[in-house]
Amino acid sequence: MNRYLTWLLLLGIVFAVDVKEKVKKKFTVTGVVQNSAGEGIKKVKLKIINEEGKEIKDGKSKGDGEFKFKKIRAGSYTIRGEHKKEGSGEVKFTLKTTDVDLTLRISTGEIADAPSQSDSETGMTEEPVMLPQQRPKPAKPKLKFEDLFFEYESNLKALETEIDSLKSVVKGYQKGQTMPNVSRELLDLIKVPAFQHRVELQNGTVVTGDLLEESDSTLILKTQIGTLVLKKEMVVRMDELEKPGPKVIFLGDPFIDYYPDRQIFSGRVKNVGEIRADFVRVIGNLFDQTTSNTGTDSIFVKGTRIAYESNVVADTALEPDQTAPYTLTVPITKGRKAEYHTMDIHWEETK
Repeated sequence: MNRYLTWLLLLGIVFAVDVKEKVKKKFTVTGVVQNSAGEGIKKVKLKIINEEGKEIKDGKSKGDGEFKFKKIRAGSYTIRGEHKKEGSGEVKFTLKTTDVDLTLRISTGEIADAPSQSDSETGMTEEPVMLPQQRPKPAKPKLKFEDLFFEYESNLKALETEIDSLKSVVKGYQKGQTMPNVSRELLDLIKVPAFQHRVELQNGTVVTGDLLEESDSTLILKTQIGTLVLKKEMVVRMDELEKPGPKVIFLGDPFIDYYPDRQIFSGRVKNVGEIRADFVRVIGNLFDQTTSNTGTDSIFVKGTRIAYESNVVADTALEPDQTAPYTLTVPITKGRKAEYHTMDIHWEETK
């Protein structure tokens, strides 16, 4: 009796297992969609495709990238995901006896199949994602200590050639010209012109001379070697030269003492020129409202004592950068009234 009961129990267990295997024919697929940084992506369009290439399920990932598909029969499948910004990707998996949990990686570049299935029977392993490699920067070329920036030997040869040609020109010039014997008295009688203009040309040549004539296209200069006609297109710069000379100025406004019949002006003057100023004289003028002159007078300043070639001796000269005081009294014409004044300085340039 006991033997029959044992056989009945074994048959019941086998029948229950067989029924369970027959019932368990559909599975659930869950997982998460991630980008290349491992972040979950929502609203990714998902499709499950069987081995024949037919689509059997579709859907979208949720807020954290999670997805879930139910009632999928046993077999081999591919789940594909697409996103407008993040790109696309796919994972292959197999359903045999249990549900699976997957990780779908999508990217805008090439995507390698990287499934993550809990069931070891799928035989799929996740491949590592290769990060982009940075191209190494080439090292900057450095000049060695023994190297030079230029080949000095060739430059020296060119320089020697130019020097040789210059020597030949100088020798030829010296042979063709001789210096005449001129007395010192004759040289003193020769007047060297004081040129008023300095012209710089494009080739680096500088010409000094008096400007005789200027047109739209040419300049005519009188130089020490003769008259030159220069094209304006060759001229880089032209400056007008000032001949060195004396220049006496007032140091500030004068101090004025007002009286009914006169005005007394006092102050200082200075020679800011490059040459001595002789016989420096301060002149004052008074005017009324109608611009009529109501008084004029002048006075020589007291400066350096000079004995001139004309045998005149005076102490009214100012050397360069020398200052001197003055006190000038200008009488007012009787019956007139002075409203304003003017001040002038006169001087001479002698040898």
